[in-house]
Amino acid sequence: MDKDTALISPLVPKISNTIDEISLKDKELNFKERELALKEQETKAKIELEKRGVWFSSPLLIGLASALFGLIGTGVGAVLQGYSNFNLERQKFESTFQLERQKLEFTLIQKALEVRDRKEAAKQLLFLVDSGIIQSLDSEKIRKLAAKPDQLPKFSDFSRLPATEEEARSLLKQFK
Repeated sequence: MDKDTALISPLVPKISNTIDEISLKDKELNFKERELALKEQETKAKIELEKRGVWFSSPLLIGLASALFGLIGTGVGAVLQGYSNFNLERQKFESTFQLERQKLEFTLIQKALEVRDRKEAAKQLLFLVDSGIIQSLDSEKIRKLAAKPDQLPKFSDFSRLPATEEEARSLLKQFK
């Protein structure tokens, strides 16, 4: 065995160095594998994060969202404009209706007062008030006026009114 030991002894430090080198290289390889696995995980996490963020920052999604908000805004604006126009037209109708009703009432009062008999004119005025035809004027005042038929104004045919300024002045001179 001495012979064997003598042959092996110079090889022991070399083998020991080789084993140390192999162990070191094995550790380095192991370290690099773990580092590579960690980088793979980081890359996968980045890709997942980018996939999620792609939807929110995608130009297509931004364009679609802008179009959707634009349509909603336009729709709301159109509804509000329609509502405002409807209210305006209703107000126009109501004011026109009220004006036409007053014209009708004044015409009916005028026709009632054109009658020569003051008592008959008073009866006609009371009929117009009692039947509800005259609504926009104060019905109590009309009743008080109709109670005194002699004080009712007399209207003659309005076609005989002065047509020019000179005729109106000459008519006014008669009342001065």
